[in-house]
Amino acid sequence: MSDLLVIGDSVLWGQGLIEAHKSANLLAGHLQAELKMVAHSGANIGIRDSHESLTLFGEVPCSYPTIQEQIQSYAGATARVDWVLMNGGINDVDVRRILNPLHPQFDLGRNTRKYCGRDMLTLLQQTMAKFPQARVLVVGYFPVLSHQSSQRGIECLFSAVHGVKFAPIFQPDLFRNALVDHCLRFWKVSTESLQDAVTQANQSAGSARAIFVDSGITEAGAAYAPDSLLWELDPDDPFKAMDEVAPQRHAACDLVGVNIFQKTQCYLVSTGHPNVAGAARIAEMCIKAVRTFS
Repeated sequence: MSDLLVIGDSVLWGQGLIEAHKSANLLAGHLQAELKMVAHSGANIGIRDSHESLTLFGEVPCSYPTIQEQIQSYAGATARVDWVLMNGGINDVDVRRILNPLHPQFDLGRNTRKYCGRDMLTLLQQTMAKFPQARVLVVGYFPVLSHQSSQRGIECLFSAVHGVKFAPIFQPDLFRNALVDHCLRFWKVSTESLQDAVTQANQSAGSARAIFVDSGITEAGAAYAPDSLLWELDPDDPFKAMDEVAPQRHAACDLVGVNIFQKTQCYLVSTGHPNVAGAARIAEMCIKAVRTFS
């Protein structure tokens, strides 16, 4: 049996999901491969980051090990890795900045191209070098919010991420629209950048070993949209996570030495991540991509 190595951040870790519902597990079942999960919540690509030896429960957001370190420190048999499932970039850009259209001196497009483009290319080249037999699936992101998201839902997510009540200093409608536009811009620019990274990596390798996989989650599947494929908070009870592993994550968050605001964010971190149906959609898109290698 060959191995499916999973590297990346919370999306491929499967934030808020039991093992059986994670995209990676569904793909491994299709491939009849042994799953090697090293992705975890909060991971940066980390090309310019210093090394830190820190390991937490995968549900608890933490930058380390970075995705680069996930590759470099992998101690399994590289010859057994026939498939690599990977993503990265959103934590380097920083979700808090994506969900803040008024962040001073922050160029979302430039930073997204830097991390999801140039740094992902470096990451891909390192992956292909370490796992010379592997075919690589690079999974794209999705719109966390869209113009189909409800007003109350947008406000609820903003408050959960920033820890403050939604009370913009100018017209609320304008702020909500700007917030959604920021989310859509990250989705579109990250998609283009990840696609370009895959194209360049294949050109450098001299063969099409990597493929970009669209998440399959569009504006209709954003949080608080009518056909949402993402975990949400109840606007009437915004301090209670609704995912499948909330109690286990809550207990793990309590063991981390952080302040009460960071602890609350940890409790609610599943919000905006693919839910059971969303993870199944990503797995479906990955399985379609696998068939193109046949």
